Amino acid sequence: MRREPPTLAGLQKVLEEIADDSRIPPNFAEWIRDTLRYGGRKLRILRYIRTHTPENQTPRLVDVGAQFGALAICATRLGWRAAAVDYGMYAKAFREAVADRGVDYRECDLGREPLPFADNSFDFVTYTDVIEHHPFSPKRVLAEIHRILVPGGRLILATPNHASLYNRIELFFGASVNDNFDYFFNTDADAETYDGHHREYTRAEIRSALEQTGFRVLECRVIDDDLGSLLNYRRRAGHAKAISDSRDFVIRFLGEIWSALRIPFGRWIWAVAEKRSAK
Repeated sequence: MRREPPTLAGLQKVLEEIADDSRIPPNFAEWIRDTLRYGGRKLRILRYIRTHTPENQTPRLVDVGAQFGALAICATRLGWRAAAVDYGMYAKAFREAVADRGVDYRECDLGREPLPFADNSFDFVTYTDVIEHHPFSPKRVLAEIHRILVPGGRLILATPNHASLYNRIELFFGASVNDNFDYFFNTDADAETYDGHHREYTRAEIRSALEQTGFRVLECRVIDDDLGSLLNYRRRAGHAKAISDSRDFVIRFLGEIWSALRIPFGRWIWAVAEKRSAK
């Protein structure tokens, strides 16, 4: 018998738990709670896994680039087996709190180390909001993900769409589509490696990267964040960041139109790829 489906309320409970954990540096708390506004993306992933797992099977999931581990914790609350991987500041800040909530949280420098799991260990790997942060080619990381998936296992990848309509409009008016310049130039000036976006991708590039690392691409399309998670966030948070929320509301409303018409204007690329079964 299937457990209850994932919900925004369940995700919010997890976010509150993490933000309130005394082991979490206090400067992270507001950021963690604020991610509820993008909670629809996590629900989309969890619902996909739930839908594509046989009823009598317990899915095994690892979230690569997990940060504070909300997706993996939600998976454990659904009765799944979940692991998480991150590195440096995030692993130091969140590993203990996330591990105490049933997640196998491991530290791994993706640029230098193999993923710390055996071959054919997982049914699903999630790799969301990560690939654009690599200051190196993602080819080796994708090959590692392919290695740890079981034959027939699936990678779920999400990343900003470099060719989105919104980027094209910014460029048309002479603006940059890169990260905020002042943050890059001043705030992050002393960092050894910039922690923002190093390269964003088009849909064709993501498809090519997956195919070149041995995956069979099942889906590769453009989406927007859902309107419902933003409305839920504003209702529950009790306040709104007027300018950014209003702009986000318009973009998500337009995203509903683009999706219905199957026009690839949205801000995100959503891809699902399968490790081919051995012949």
